[in-house]
Amino acid sequence: MKNPFLLILITTISFYSQTKIELRDLTFQVPSEFTQVKKENGGLNYSDFYENGKIFIDSTNIEGSTFIGYQYYENLYAGEERSESVLKMLNKITAEDYKCDTLIIDANKNYSLARYNVFGKTLFEAKGLGEKGWINIQLFADPKNDKSNFQKMLFVLGTIKHSGPYGKEYQERMNESGNASKFAILAFIVFLIIHFLRKQMNKNNA
Repeated sequence: MKNPFLLILITTISFYSQTKIELRDLTFQVPSEFTQVKKENGGLNYSDFYENGKIFIDSTNIEGSTFIGYQYYENLYAGEERSESVLKMLNKITAEDYKCDTLIIDANKNYSLARYNVFGKTLFEAKGLGEKGWINIQLFADPKNDKSNFQKMLFVLGTIKHSGPYGKEYQERMNESGNASKFAILAFIVFLIIHFLRKQMNKNNA
């Protein structure tokens, strides 16, 4: 392209044209063609806090169009288990109902991406763990678009921003508990030293 300013402008517009979804404890973005956001926040049989909804390409053809669905689950005890174990467990639940032919787990980034075959359609399902809970994002579409949709889901995963990293709150609680234990042990050692010194002094004065 001869005009570098035009290239920068196009890149900037492309970057800012993504549809941003803001939930209580996280945000994520979806490709710009998904513009019709429908927050539902109801109908899930789940005891903890959740948010759910769908993002459509064409709101006039909701039944037939490709769409992205999401569910956010709050988990106040997030971080007690290794992220890899949690992601394997969560994906195993879906795999009980549908055939999974691809599963990618990145324990360092606390997310996974799986592909399922559902009645001749492809279901891409991404999961991301955060400080206070986890997000489940699905893209349901025609298998002929698997390659491009796979890239779209990788993009979505890269935009997830939790309020804090997975395990942060749990680790802070463990550190506080560990510090309290160390202080108690130190105090006990000091007590023993003082007790020993007093005993020696009394023995010397006798």
